[in-house]
Amino acid sequence: MNDTKYKFKENLRHISIRKKTASRISSTQVLYGASFSNCDIDILINSYVVNYLPSILEELDLKDLDYKLLNSLIKGVYKNILKIDEIISKKLSKKWSIDRLSETEKSVLRLATYELLFERKFKKLTIINEYISIIEVFGGSPDFANGILENISKEINEN
Repeated sequence: MNDTKYKFKENLRHISIRKKTASRISSTQVLYGASFSNCDIDILINSYVVNYLPSILEELDLKDLDYKLLNSLIKGVYKNILKIDEIISKKLSKKWSIDRLSETEKSVLRLATYELLFERKFKKLTIINEYISIIEVFGGSPDFANGILENISKEINEN
């Protein structure tokens, strides 16, 4: 096929996948910012879209992201945060509490847990890999996150 819409830049995934990745990165950043603010979540999302989203889109060579996924993830985490934190806490060692995690780790683990256990729209391996990559980029421990998310994903088969 010589059609240019089927040609992609080297090392860049298909545009629909990159839109989902951009939505997950943006969701992580919004949740991170929300942890330091007592603002309405819609105000934080709008502020992020105006002030920070353009650089993410440029980096991923996108014109837009999956806004439906972005809003679903952020609002889903907010709606289910107590249950999500309980699930994460159960997977931490007895010497750790969720309060000892960095805000970045909490944001990533909350979003991944929400997607794994509440959304269930994507394959669990895809979700885990996406969030492992995100936590690594933001300076967290991919091995730590992978261990927690693998344990959480086992609940999918148990429920």
